[in-house]
Amino acid sequence: MASPGFTCNLTAAASACLPLRKRFKTKHVRRRSSCKVWAGNAGAGDDDTLVHHNIDRRDVLLALTGFAAATTSNLGLAALAADDTVPAVCLTPPITNEVIKCVSADGFQCPGAFRPEDVVDFAALPPPNAPLRVRRPAHLVAADEEYVKKYEAGIRMMKDLDGTDDPRSFKRQAAIHEAYCNFHYKVTATAAAGAGSPATEIDFDVHFSSIFAPWHRMYIYFFERIIGELVGDSAFALPYWNWDSPDGMILPAIFNNESSPLYDAKRNREHVDAVIDLNLGPGKQNDLPVCSDDACLKATNLCNIYRQMAVDTAAQFHGDKFCAARVMSPGSLENAAHTAVHIWLGDPLAANKGEDMGVLGTAGRDPVFYSHHANVDRLWHLWTAALGNENFVGASAAQWLDTGFVFYDEKRRPVRIRIRDVLDAGRLGYAYEEKETLEWQDKRPTPAAGIERSGAKPSVPAAATSFPVALKNGEKKYVTAERPEKARAGGGSSKKAPEVLVVDVTIDPCEYAKFDVLVNVPKGQEARVGPQNSEFAGSFVNLPHGGGDGGGRGSMGSLKLAYRFALRELVEDLGCGRDRLLDVTLIPVAGEKVVVDDVRVELLE
Repeated sequence: MASPGFTCNLTAAASACLPLRKRFKTKHVRRRSSCKVWAGNAGAGDDDTLVHHNIDRRDVLLALTGFAAATTSNLGLAALAADDTVPAVCLTPPITNEVIKCVSADGFQCPGAFRPEDVVDFAALPPPNAPLRVRRPAHLVAADEEYVKKYEAGIRMMKDLDGTDDPRSFKRQAAIHEAYCNFHYKVTATAAAGAGSPATEIDFDVHFSSIFAPWHRMYIYFFERIIGELVGDSAFALPYWNWDSPDGMILPAIFNNESSPLYDAKRNREHVDAVIDLNLGPGKQNDLPVCSDDACLKATNLCNIYRQMAVDTAAQFHGDKFCAARVMSPGSLENAAHTAVHIWLGDPLAANKGEDMGVLGTAGRDPVFYSHHANVDRLWHLWTAALGNENFVGASAAQWLDTGFVFYDEKRRPVRIRIRDVLDAGRLGYAYEEKETLEWQDKRPTPAAGIERSGAKPSVPAAATSFPVALKNGEKKYVTAERPEKARAGGGSSKKAPEVLVVDVTIDPCEYAKFDVLVNVPKGQEARVGPQNSEFAGSFVNLPHGGGDGGGRGSMGSLKLAYRFALRELVEDLGCGRDRLLDVTLIPVAGEKVVVDDVRVELLE
């Protein structure tokens, strides 16, 4: 499988993320550098234009995650000036409780400390002998008053444990997510690299890699069993918020009762009674079509779900394996609808409340988080069981399968559980009730009508585009990407070796960022293309770190990611399988510090 090339640049370390509402009110004095970029610019006419960008020095540099930066130091290399670079070294340990630890700092107290000798191995526990736990759609369980009362009682009992040292308390359970997702966990590079390496603590996060889906499966598995234990019902199952179904595209009523422990006041009040927009609104300022009614929103939502599910490989769906000192690559399961739901409900910049679900540090404090992630987990289950896809297999999957974490179970025992233990929901004793048709399966996007392609020349000559390119809201960027010769020779790619458009991007991890990507849309015709169209390759969205009791930025001030947009069906639908070049339009929607480092097409072989 091809992987992006990159180097590490050490930059000044940063502190925890500022509170979201204060973040854009703080003035900073920083060194700046001027960057000249050849790129087509909206409104500049048909000619290619030399665009001058004043970009913050820290934001332009190829700054990776804290894991990457610290590992560079860990390898015995001296601290470098901002302009110096060293080749990145990739370390790929299986992450286990032996090589990671939680650090209490910045007002955050690590939840669930345990003694190593007390840890029980999940594989050694007897298989569940309780009735199968059936997770039902959250919008349908409202009619089951007995179930809702039991669910509310369980959450209330967990919250009653707050203030105690019981690891089953709601506060401590929410803090688990904050610890693993807000850079409070560290990997000791000595353990990762082997004996003889200097000890250095490196940031760890369960996002942006193939750890995302299995870690969250483990997390809500134990959360669910804790509720069952507290209410005395071993068959209790969480409801799932099936926002992938038209009838489930509104916040379920059981979470919108102010007198219920399932309620959270820190939600965007403008959205709690509205149909969700899984594309977060293309943005009127960018001339893209905007839905004016619920039927349109639901239809485009289904197309977005189709796009994230219709990927061919585990790397596209899950993301790449966690790897020190390299760019991180999230999968479609994490980056698409999952992140959109977080932002939609908890938009940290919304004028009308919001924040808990909208930032990683506090997301677990909203009870709906667990039903949201039950649906993410369900989509993983459907991707393998219903769509017939495979998770990582072969020798290369060993480190992924051996990755494991320790959670407290319903009996207050620390349990070590590995990815290989959670690949089959049935073996974990739960299943999903499917009473509704999976409408997104039949919502493959189609080519936009009215696009005038005859005589349209590439927006920007390939040789003229220079990176990095800073994205600015309201200003489209036009680049071209050359397709692999092997794909062109075959008139397109295959499911076993699909084509992907890779966009390398540097972002502020504390900032909500989003940009849309169009392919082969002539300049000036963007208004004809929406998520329901083949030309709409998808969106990159970043769910902000921060919030909670400190943390969020990690050791570095910026985060380097590579996101893959599926091209196999897009190329097929647009009939451009023999073309050498693809026109790519980058349309910024949100974020003030988004820098695109490269755009290219690869074959995943």
